[in-house]
Amino acid sequence: MLSTLLRLSAAAALAFASTAAHAACTPGITDDNLIAPGKLQLSINPTNPPQQFVDKDGQLQGLNVELAAELGKRLCLPVELVRMDFPAMIPAMAAGRIDGIDTGMFWTEERSKLMYMVPYAIQAISVVVAPDSGTKIATENDLIGKTSAVEVSTYQMNWLKKLSDASVAKGGAAVEMRTFPTATNVVSALLAGQVDNALLVDSVARDLTGRGRVKEVLSGLGTARTTLGFRNKTVVDAVVKALNAMRSDGSYQALFDKFGLTSMPGRSAACDRRPGSGLIPTETSR
Repeated sequence: MLSTLLRLSAAAALAFASTAAHAACTPGITDDNLIAPGKLQLSINPTNPPQQFVDKDGQLQGLNVELAAELGKRLCLPVELVRMDFPAMIPAMAAGRIDGIDTGMFWTEERSKLMYMVPYAIQAISVVVAPDSGTKIATENDLIGKTSAVEVSTYQMNWLKKLSDASVAKGGAAVEMRTFPTATNVVSALLAGQVDNALLVDSVARDLTGRGRVKEVLSGLGTARTTLGFRNKTVVDAVVKALNAMRSDGSYQALFDKFGLTSMPGRSAACDRRPGSGLIPTETSR
């Protein structure tokens, strides 16, 4: 099933630059450190605007898309984005089908033991309801006893489960959680009246709220770092070097300003071994 998904995804992958475009410079990563010679393959789930999405012409757009393109330029290496749903990404990387993950993945202790993670942004969870909904949710405890939609195998799903389990342990009610494969499916279920509310990454919630698709009623839950993920130490070291160069010349912050997302605070650091690596701040206000 996974191999079938990957074959289908590869057929829809977007290559940011041809090998010919990089012929004049020396690649920052050698072929023996790549899954496929001559290119860096990263998975992406383009259902989370403004991080990553597909425009009306079927083209990939968003912060993570442009970040991958810029990394490719600095690494002198074509970057190919392979579209797939998030639950398949970590198994695909572990099986040696892709070099890394570029989809705004939240950092967790469990994930940090499975891969080299490069934190590069700050995000949180928002709760949204249908635009005409009268549902009142003022605090996270107001989710208890309600039906919530959430993307499967995600940070927000695990956060909601912990909230529900804590309530049950105290003798209270649980959250009735319904999971869906993508954020698009989550919103569709919400608008169809199948659930009382939905949990989304805050940047996605803001984008949908701005377009009148949903109403944000609570934000700032479970604030955490979001990361790139990689399987190879040489690859991650090269990526961190490129990201740090972006921070130094201002292009990193300009990218976050363009899309209205929250950049990593503090100073950049060299990549360390698991758990945790990459753009680890020495100081943070969050």
